[in-house]
Amino acid sequence: IGFLMTISFIIPIYNSELYLNKCIESIYNSSLLEKDIEVFLVDDSSTDDSVKVAKKLSLQYKNITVIEQNNQNNYGASVARNIGLDKAKGDYIWFIDSDDYLDSALVGKIKEDIVKNNYPDIFAIQLKLIDGKTTRIECSQPNVKHNVVLKGRDAILSGYQPSSVCAIICKRNLLDNNNLKFYEGISHEDVEFSMRAVALAQSVYFSDYLAYIYKMHTGSVSKSRSVERQYFYIIGDMYVALSLQKFAKTLDDLELQNHILRWGNNILLNLALSVKRSNNPLMDKNFKKKVFIDMNKHGVFPLKGPFTSWKIWLLSKLVNLSCNVS
Repeated sequence: IGFLMTISFIIPIYNSELYLNKCIESIYNSSLLEKDIEVFLVDDSSTDDSVKVAKKLSLQYKNITVIEQNNQNNYGASVARNIGLDKAKGDYIWFIDSDDYLDSALVGKIKEDIVKNNYPDIFAIQLKLIDGKTTRIECSQPNVKHNVVLKGRDAILSGYQPSSVCAIICKRNLLDNNNLKFYEGISHEDVEFSMRAVALAQSVYFSDYLAYIYKMHTGSVSKSRSVERQYFYIIGDMYVALSLQKFAKTLDDLELQNHILRWGNNILLNLALSVKRSNNPLMDKNFKKKVFIDMNKHGVFPLKGPFTSWKIWLLSKLVNLSCNVS
């Protein structure tokens, strides 16, 4: 790659006219040179002026491509990110959500560290969540060794927990060579994608940079939901577990395969438990029954092991006994 390293920023946009300027400015205000930046703004049927704002930004800064999808449906971030992936030419790919922004002062340092550490397949950062007056750090990966190059499989076996895809800056070759794309049409697609990316990475570097900032806005996805949205959100865990278990079976590394299979079973148990215990008004008796019937249809309920510990195995037996699918 050489020191002339380019980063493609892939940013799905959906009703983010109020935040898009700050997001883009945070990239171009960094010490990266314009020629080392490539930005894809992929609209996902916004109903506000997001596209107008995006087009204005593309005249203001170099190397911004605005992509409009010809659809009336909100397809979700996965489809938009996959479109961006097909077009990206950068050495590294960084996924950003359009209502978030970067700490500009750290972006150049991240590039330097990528070069210094011999261009790892994945360079991981941490996220700063600002919710009103409180600030939380997310994606800190406390179980994984930081500031040292590891194999992806070792990171997973030591307790890597996949979460936001915005926390992993991926080498484009890693994604291209393994045909890594986002699972479309499910929730929690970040978790599913991140686990596969890290598992396939020969080299990963977990940094302590709090380089990505996201604020909870009133319209945030996690705030407002209908029953349908809630169901889509909940059942996503099942599809993540099923997909990762299918992926695990393609791996030659048996220790890693076994870990991911157990990890997937833990997800299914947590899904069953959270549904069973929930007193969310959107999740009534019929809602809960529908989840267990759906899990049963996909062959994952009653819960089967192996799990990561015998305590969890015991818990799974109790859940099986207490939830009736018929």
